[in-house]
Amino acid sequence: MSSYTITCSSCGTVNRIPADKQGKTGRCGTCHNPLLALYFQPQSLNERSFDDFVKGYHGPVLAEFWAPW
Repeated sequence: MSSYTITCSSCGTVNRIPADKQGKTGRCGTCHNPLLALYFQPQSLNERSFDDFVKGYHGPVLAEFWAPW
């Protein structure tokens, strides 16, 4: 099973996150403060879901826009 690491912004502990937990928030194994939800794969959003996603996500967001014209 693949896993990824995220560093706790409160205490600096490196936490290993299983790949199947994508998009779910967790808690630091040391200080138990919340960890930012990670997305390892691109998320397909539309004009209705984009604003809600960006407002609710407190980390950096990289957006790629595409139009068929």
